Formats: sequence, C-alpha cells, structure tokens
Amino acid sequence: MTTPWPPQTILERNGVRLEPLSFSHEAGLRDAAADGELWKLRVTSVPELDKTRAYIEQALKQREEGHRFAFAVIDAARNLVLGSTSYHDIIEPVKRVEIGYTWYRKSVQRSHVNTTCKLLLMQHAFETLGCPVVGWRTDIFNFASQRAIEKLGAKRDGVIRYHALRRDGSVRDTVMYSMLASEWPEAKAKLESRLIRGGFEAAKARVAARLVEVGAENFVALHRLNAGAVGTSMVAPNAASVAQGLLSPNAWMRGVFSGDTAVGFVMLFDPTLDPANAEKQALPLDSLYVWRLMIDFKHQGKGFGEDVLNTVIAEARSRGVFKRVTLSYVPSEGNAKPFYEKFGFRETGNVDDGEIEMALAL
Repeated sequence: MTTPWPPQTILERNGVRLEPLSFSHEAGLRDAAADGELWKLRVTSVPELDKTRAYIEQALKQREEGHRFAFAVIDAARNLVLGSTSYHDIIEPVKRVEIGYTWYRKSVQRSHVNTTCKLLLMQHAFETLGCPVVGWRTDIFNFASQRAIEKLGAKRDGVIRYHALRRDGSVRDTVMYSMLASEWPEAKAKLESRLIRGGFEAAKARVAARLVEVGAENFVALHRLNAGAVGTSMVAPNAASVAQGLLSPNAWMRGVFSGDTAVGFVMLFDPTLDPANAEKQALPLDSLYVWRLMIDFKHQGKGFGEDVLNTVIAEARSRGVFKRVTLSYVPSEGNAKPFYEKFGFRETGNVDDGEIEMALAL
C-alpha cells in the first residue's frame, strides 16, 4: 500500500506540538470542543461531543485516501489537547496543500497557539515538502477566519459560489486564498515578529497566580468570573460559594489574581479553623479539603489552575498537621479528573452527593 503524502511527521515549537490525529486523542478532543461549546458555531467543523470518534474516523479515512492529513494540537508541557488542524485538499502531483479544519478550545483562542500552528504548518509545507503554493478556504460569513488568513499574508483568489453544505443544511459560498513560495519569506518574518511582540513571549511572561483574601474591594470582580459552558455545570457560581463560605467557620476563601486581574476563585475547608465544627460534620482533622476551585474561561489553559493547586499543596505540607489534600469532581463529560491526576490525586472510593472523591497523600 502506498504511503499517503505528505509523510507522517510531528511538528513542535513554543510548547505547541502537532502530532498525527489518532483515536488516542478522542477524550482530549472531546474536552477541547466542550471548552466553549464550539460545535454550536455555524461556520466551523468542530464535532459535537458524541460525534468525536466519527470525526476522527473520517479524518483517518481521508488520510488513507490521500487528501487530508489531520493533526491534534497539543500543549506539550501539560500533554493537553487544544484542538485540531489539517493539511487538506492535497494534490501530490503539484505539491499543493491547503491548511484548514482548524479549531482550538476557547480558553486558548487569541493566544500564541494559532500563530505557532500556522508557522509550523507553513514552514513545513514550503521548506520541507517543497510546496510551491499553500491554500486556505473559508465560509463567506466567517469574517474572523478571513481576517486571520489575510493577516498571514495570503492573497484572496476569489469566491466559489454555492459550494459546500454547512452543518445546518444551508449551502455556503467559499472564499479561496493562497500564498506562493516566493511570498513565504516575508510572511514568515511577520509571523516570527508577531510571536515575539505579543504571542509566545507574552505567554512566557505571564504573571503567576497569587491568592488574595476575599473582601469588598475584589468581590465584584470575583463575582463576574465565569467558568465557561462546561465548568458552570460542575462548580457553583462564585457568589454562591462566597455566601456558603461565610456561613462556615471552616471556610478559607481566596481570589485568584494574576497581577491585578482576577482570574479565579478557590475555597478550602480547613478543619483546623474550627475543629469542633469539623468533627460535628464527621470530617477528618488531618485532611485539607479543596471545596471549590474555578478559573475563568478566558484564563483557562494558562497554568493558573496549576498555580493554585501547587500553592494549596505547599500550604498543606507546611502546616505539618495534614496527611492529605482532598477534593472531588463531578463525573460528567469534560471533568477535571485528568487534571487532578497529574498532581498525584487518586480516587478514594468515596462518593459524596454524586461527586467522586480524590486524595493526595502528603
């Protein structure tokens, strides 16, 4: 059997890795699509959650047929699936590829991720595969996509009218773009400059999260935070959490800030604040419990959740009285179990009000 062109490859730069899409990415791809409910967007190809496997099957079939090579977009440091992108409408005899089927979880949109992916794919196409041209196509109503393609330096070739079905059954006009190999050096220089000015360098320079006591001066900012479409089904609104915390003598509440920007909220149940109340609730005195943890959807995927958990774990260890840190998760689609497992949390077998408990031994 002839190996499809372009040959298999893994591309990596700036902490972003593109690896050939496979069934091993199914859970991660589903989680990425859930971040912002992206399948609801009329002009994208993002799969609905229950159709993720079929989406991968179709991509692999198209790979075998030789006209699409799909990648999973990975945050290399966290091994987190951020989305997908592809070479498609591949014409091997003239070494033409198009770049498309591109989407990312909402929390990393408008970051360095897209610029890095485009740079990786274009550089590989022009400099490794020897393509004389790279193309793009998009829905005539996807104005954001058109602006993004034009910012790459691609030229608008024209519009193919009444060209392809949208997911809602309507027929779209398709806007076609292309870039020649002779135009690539200038486009590459601009992409490199963009990463330096406001993309990757800005991402590297992010201010780590710090925990600030909840008070009148920051409550409104914390109240306005939103965990996103998936998160809101798994964590209470911050206003409700603060109200609940004010009624508990064991509540330890902090706003999560990066610089002066509110990015999240954390609330612990600390049995040492009122041992009698903890014993009354049959809660162990040697376990610090993460009662609530949320990061605003605009700031997810930036490492702030890791900052918070690392701070909590360090605090628990410094006290000398705790044997474990405990938390729980809602066992529904897109839950935080994989995130907690990276820190060493493991399920205890206990279930409380439908939530599955996990613990980290100190």
